[in-house]
Amino acid sequence: MKRGLFVAPTIHEYADPGNLVELAKLAEGAGWDGYFICDHLLLDPEGMLGLADPTVVLGAVAAVTERMVIGSMVTPISRRRPWKVAKEFASLDQLSGGRVRIGVGLGGLDQEFSNFGEDPNKKLLAKKTDEGLEIIERLHRGETVDFEGEHYQLSGARLLPSPVQQPRIPVWVAAMLPFKAGQRRAARWDGIVPQVMPMALEESQDATDQDMRVIMEPTPEHIEEVVRFTNELRDMDKPFDIVVSGISWGLDAEAAAEKLRAYEKVGTTWWLEWLDCGMPGTYERTVEQVCAGPPAL
Repeated sequence: MKRGLFVAPTIHEYADPGNLVELAKLAEGAGWDGYFICDHLLLDPEGMLGLADPTVVLGAVAAVTERMVIGSMVTPISRRRPWKVAKEFASLDQLSGGRVRIGVGLGGLDQEFSNFGEDPNKKLLAKKTDEGLEIIERLHRGETVDFEGEHYQLSGARLLPSPVQQPRIPVWVAAMLPFKAGQRRAARWDGIVPQVMPMALEESQDATDQDMRVIMEPTPEHIEEVVRFTNELRDMDKPFDIVVSGISWGLDAEAAAEKLRAYEKVGTTWWLEWLDCGMPGTYERTVEQVCAGPPAL
């Protein structure tokens, strides 16, 4: 099981792209296997919290690292033009030498759409996501794309150069448990990022005072069920990642190892240590955590 870092939300000190790039350099030096950052426009309904742009930051991270897998966690295709996403990630894959993963989801909070005049309806976002993923995959293969969808239409569209990774950059799909729609979508791609839906929160609620790391961390029992469900739907001959984000920091070494082994036992392929970025004044502590290296198994 590989061990990476999940930097989310990129607010307060983490809104500074320089800090995010510095963390990535420290992470690679400390032996982490991956480095992933969230993709949000805004978190609080009024948009008063600054957020770093993930694509710009990942480009800088790719340029200063050599080994770690990097990517978004997760990019809402539904609020981006899929062909622009395809071009961005193709360039990022080239810059990194083929180390990229594309994490995708339906979208963040409602205000990330409604504040900009877009419809946050989840069924609409799901359709846009599925069409967008098909377009991105075809463009990444380097073919000339004609596409007539409900939301997107392409005619003679081609984007070169293609990504380093072929036939496509691996796509990891976010899935909110206990719902099955995200798991069904993930089974068609290259991995799943399961999290627990925070039922107590409204979509438009300011969640910045909540420790979402605790609320959204799935249990090994959740993961066991996810593996069983997705295995029934996918081609078992193709690699498939089970990506869990959670917290082991603060546990003693044996307790942390025991926790991670429990996830590995049920099929987890990536453990992403979710850094404590939600409150100001945590950057120095985060640097200490990153430099300590990944938890042992």
